[in-house]
Amino acid sequence: MPQVSPADGLDSDATAYVRVPPKAPCHNPDVKAYVRSLAAPKASSDLPVKASGPGGSGDGDATASVRKPAGPFLRPPGPAASSGPYTPRPPGHLPATPMFDRPRRRRAPLWLSRAMLVLGDIPIRVVYGVGAFVVTAVVVVLIFMLFSGDKPAEPVGAGPTRAAAPVRRPSSSPPAPAPVAVPAIPAAKAMTTFTGSGSPIASYVVDRTAGISYAQYGAPWAKTSRDPFSAAQKAGPARIGSGPVPVAVPEHPATYADYRALAAKVAKWSLRYQPAGSAFTWTVSQRARYNLGWLAGYKVSYLVDGKKRSSQVYVMVIGTSKKAPAMLVASVPDTRKSLYRDLNMLYWTARAI
Repeated sequence: MPQVSPADGLDSDATAYVRVPPKAPCHNPDVKAYVRSLAAPKASSDLPVKASGPGGSGDGDATASVRKPAGPFLRPPGPAASSGPYTPRPPGHLPATPMFDRPRRRRAPLWLSRAMLVLGDIPIRVVYGVGAFVVTAVVVVLIFMLFSGDKPAEPVGAGPTRAAAPVRRPSSSPPAPAPVAVPAIPAAKAMTTFTGSGSPIASYVVDRTAGISYAQYGAPWAKTSRDPFSAAQKAGPARIGSGPVPVAVPEHPATYADYRALAAKVAKWSLRYQPAGSAFTWTVSQRARYNLGWLAGYKVSYLVDGKKRSSQVYVMVIGTSKKAPAMLVASVPDTRKSLYRDLNMLYWTARAI
């Protein structure tokens, strides 16, 4: 019980009341019933308290009566208080109320708690992988059990069978045309000079890859590109092209006879640009005009839509400073006879550079 001294501004005969501040409201019905029972005013016992003097010496001359207030949070007087000293309850003792009589939850076994902790440490990907593996294994086992009793049906009339002979079907594609027969090149055959004015010469082609130069015609001719020629020009189906000799040259030709044989080989190579199965005729076989070389000309005849057609072809082989001789190939069909004169002009203008 708190004591009051005169130093606190109270007389020795004065009565002081000490009120304990209220706590938070309680919602327990038993506690509320007890509080209502204490609502009536009751006489509180005066407890004499010795007040210390001004110097704090503790003289007993002055006493102060301290009234013990009644309140909801003070322990109520029981029968034991009037008959004898108050016996405190053991620590941890709580009143038997519904709030404290709730049943306790049962704890899981120790081994189960440890197992849950171990499972919680496993990554989720591992769990999914193991689960997928287990599901797949179960599906495979079920499929095997369901279809294990199935047996393939035995073939009827099991006996030696003979392989069926392949059926030959008539081929719808026409037979390949026979290769063009090329006779031996004549030793000498003069070039035919065609009539007409021919195409105008606009400039000169300088083919540095082949090492030769020749006439570049104006309209209707135009520059173009075509493998394996390094320079080319065209006028409709007519073509002119130059480049290094595309055939094998065993030794560098040194005579006109060597260039004549080489010109015959290049003429046979140029037949790939002519219709297959054409009839072949030599028209020209003579020396080149300016350099060591040879001119070989031929005519091919063929059918187009049932009509007989032909083309004039000139092949020139000229020796140059390059490793391989140069070639100049020109082809003009009979549908463009006005360009025949241009074949003569090629022969007259072609030379090594």
